[in-house]
Amino acid sequence: DTSKASPLPRDLVALSIEFCYIIDYLGEVGSPNDLSYNLLNNIEEILGAPPVIRIGGDTGDAAQYNPHNNQTITNVFKPNNLEAVNVTFNSGLFQVMNENVPENQTCIFTLNLGQDNVQYPLEEVKGVEAHLNESKLYAYELGNEPDIYEYTGHRTEPWNVQTYAQQQVDWLSQIKREINNTSHGFQLGALAVDPVDQGNFSLAEINSLGVPEIVGNVKSESDHTYPYSNCPEANTPSISLHALMSHLHTLEYFSQWTPSIAAATSINASFVMGETGSVSCHGAPNISNTLGAALWEMDYVLHAATLGMRRVHFHNGSPFWYSMWQPVEVNGTAPRVWPT
Repeated sequence: DTSKASPLPRDLVALSIEFCYIIDYLGEVGSPNDLSYNLLNNIEEILGAPPVIRIGGDTGDAAQYNPHNNQTITNVFKPNNLEAVNVTFNSGLFQVMNENVPENQTCIFTLNLGQDNVQYPLEEVKGVEAHLNESKLYAYELGNEPDIYEYTGHRTEPWNVQTYAQQQVDWLSQIKREINNTSHGFQLGALAVDPVDQGNFSLAEINSLGVPEIVGNVKSESDHTYPYSNCPEANTPSISLHALMSHLHTLEYFSQWTPSIAAATSINASFVMGETGSVSCHGAPNISNTLGAALWEMDYVLHAATLGMRRVHFHNGSPFWYSMWQPVEVNGTAPRVWPT
């Protein structure tokens, strides 16, 4: 029955970029990354819209705005860690986001919930509202994967969907007072755990606790997922390109998001997969960066659209195997576009 069909959104395929690597991808003030700019611009010319960029990931919860910082972004890494443990940025980041991207580029900006100090996201929002062109911001997102904050060390007990919901309401109420443009709304959720294992820390429960109604102007709700994992502690099936490319597995795996999509729709918001990729913990070589993975991505996003997902944000970081492209030199390898 084609009467219920709707056209594919031009920005169905979207991006998520690890906060600490955003300058690698977009370039510095006055010096755009030519590879990234050309790729984004080509997509806009072909499809009529550039991919929405979510700036976030784990390091979104380690980021602090300091207008007096002497670099656009200063990252502090621990040895052998691909994600910064501390990220400090100044207003130059917003200049980069204004000038180093195609004219119609928009972004979702992740605010720091992880470090449990409301002054951090308040200062970030003040910076965005003062320096980022109004048309560039699609939404704010407060926190990255808050449902696993006890595991990641961002919170101690008790931390559950009720305490999360209360903090979202309290903080976003303060944040809204700093927002000049009423079109700047919010994306809720960014939950890490797959729906079959979520329990009540779910979009449906967040909605039932009244968060969207109290906060207002919720444009979208999101979950995150990676069908396979390369994390040391992961208890998942062995990774293979053959398994990743299984159409049957893709259909079965993503069917669990039907309730999440329904939850977002029930509050007149879009459901988006806000961060995703083939294999968690930065991908797997010779799997995540292959043509086979690109074919899986096509199968994934088209099936996601039939389920009712509005966008699918594939995650990227300069040294990550599942990135769509490598914007700068990494370990002696030149910038490149991966098959994905």
